[in-house]
Amino acid sequence: MWDKARRLANLNNDAFTLVELMVVMAMICIVTGSIYGIFISSNRSYYTQDSVVGAQQSVRVGINSMTRDIRAAGFDPQRTADAGIEVATATKLRFTADMNRVNGIEDTDRERITYEYDAGNNRLRRCLYEGTGSESWQTLINNVSALSFSYLDADGNDLGNPVAAADLESIKTVVISMTVEGENALGGTFTRTLNTRVLFMNLGL
Repeated sequence: MWDKARRLANLNNDAFTLVELMVVMAMICIVTGSIYGIFISSNRSYYTQDSVVGAQQSVRVGINSMTRDIRAAGFDPQRTADAGIEVATATKLRFTADMNRVNGIEDTDRERITYEYDAGNNRLRRCLYEGTGSESWQTLINNVSALSFSYLDADGNDLGNPVAAADLESIKTVVISMTVEGENALGGTFTRTLNTRVLFMNLGL
């Protein structure tokens, strides 16, 4: 009988008590909570970084597109197309170039280009042949919170905004500033701004 009581006592000593179970469960909850917190923090950081990269890429795409086209403005090898800048304001730039080098400025070619900031819809738009029967608008970049053009002459003097028709031929450089807005993981907003200067290489030649 004493052997049986001793065996039962040994069995009771090997079992977990309620306090021990509660301690283990508390530790599991703490570890799980820590892992979950790290996961949430990492996920938010990844989302924010991805949004930042997206905003930076968008502003670069917009600036690069404008830069590429602006450098061709006024291209007129035959000196017969009267190519050049047609409109120069703080939010709009329109110019022409005789890209096919043959028949002057035609609606069938990409030879009249407009870049415009649509502040009401926060976007950068490009138009081919504005004001003609071939007019075609395209949204290039969304979430644009600010975009401005300013214009300089050969000596670096600001020509004002908008540039008067009589001074359009004096434009040698356009300064572009564009800001794109994004959203972080917590629903807040951030911005990325890019500024650049572009020389009109074909004007005044």
